[in-house]
Amino acid sequence: MSRVLVLCPNAWDREALARPAVRDVHEVLFAGEELIDGLTPWNILTFDVDRWMDRTAARFRGAGLDGVVGTGDYPGSMLAAGVAERLSLPSAGLRPVVRLSHKLISREIQRAAAPEATPDFEAVDPFSRDMPRRLPYPYFLKPVKGTMSIRAQLVRTPEERRALLRFTLAERIQKMLLLRPFQQLLDRYAGDGVAAAHYFVAETPLSGDQVTVDGFVQRGEVTIQGVVHSFFYPGTMSFSRFQYPSPLALEVQARMGEVVTRVIQRSGLDNTCFNVELFHDPATGRLHLIEINPRMSYQFCDLYERVDGTSSYDVQIRLALGQPARWTRGGGKDRAAASFVVRRFRDARVLSDPGGERTRQVKERWPGTIVNLLAHRGERLSQHDQDVGSYRLAIVNMGAPSLEALEAAWAEAEPMLPFELEEVSPRR
Repeated sequence: MSRVLVLCPNAWDREALARPAVRDVHEVLFAGEELIDGLTPWNILTFDVDRWMDRTAARFRGAGLDGVVGTGDYPGSMLAAGVAERLSLPSAGLRPVVRLSHKLISREIQRAAAPEATPDFEAVDPFSRDMPRRLPYPYFLKPVKGTMSIRAQLVRTPEERRALLRFTLAERIQKMLLLRPFQQLLDRYAGDGVAAAHYFVAETPLSGDQVTVDGFVQRGEVTIQGVVHSFFYPGTMSFSRFQYPSPLALEVQARMGEVVTRVIQRSGLDNTCFNVELFHDPATGRLHLIEINPRMSYQFCDLYERVDGTSSYDVQIRLALGQPARWTRGGGKDRAAASFVVRRFRDARVLSDPGGERTRQVKERWPGTIVNLLAHRGERLSQHDQDVGSYRLAIVNMGAPSLEALEAAWAEAEPMLPFELEEVSPRR
């Protein structure tokens, strides 16, 4: 059996890597949990990212490791690339992973490789009075290193800009602390003249059909796995479901794959899965890049397994082991799959959640269904990182023989997963 080290594992990792298809072939080891849970300001102040990677490599050197994997955006995928390099194992490349994870540097790479698909952009220091010098209102403003869609939104007026970038002293300190490890990586691996980790990027607004193109690169050769389509709650920027395959025309999907291939090859990324978010404007046919994530889409991995017969986890492990990775489409038992997001648009306290028996009933009714509860009894929804204006309660992944059957299954399953919520006053 091969031995695979998984850094900063999340709930999706633990469920997917417990499958017999993985467990019977690979011995999976975990490390780095302390970087996800239990961090304190003191831990962060004394943390040095290179020292952590050096110590982790030393800890597992001589342990017979064959590969290192990290699926999380921050810091899992970056640390995995660095530890793999130190152990002379196949790596995505720490430098390209760090550079692609910085939205301003990523935009520069995109502009060089696919200028026709890259919006105009510029850097903004949120702690100063500087404003975009070229871009007129409205523009989209987002952190160069963000979580989900926190503090990312369309800005139409100076007042909206000031409101979005209004930080209390405590919030400034918290932001700088949380980004300190990423700043260390930027200082050491991104090159000179890079905007600091706390910066924002202003961009020309984009619109259209939003998708995620998943793929992988091995020895410089890019393979596109497929296109997942994003759907939103009406009138919001909050996702309601991610559906595979996308209903977009195959010609449009092929053009997306060509743009993505150019950018990934330009970036220097290698031996890893990736996902790229894009817009397709149905009126003009134009494509625009939203962002590049130099890691696999762990939330979508089982969607591909249901429809195509192979999980992205299996591909990522083969890449980490240096083994040839191949992809074929349509070999799964389902013809449609989706990741449904249960949300609420006002803060609340969770009095009860559908864990235990209710979740078991859903999984028995639709075998293979994944139910990931994000809000639990006793919690307040705003305790967790959330999209702008909404709170996630659960994510449910399902597959079916057809899109119609999938929608019918979800219509039946959703009421079986009730949350009892109590209204609370907004936080000040």
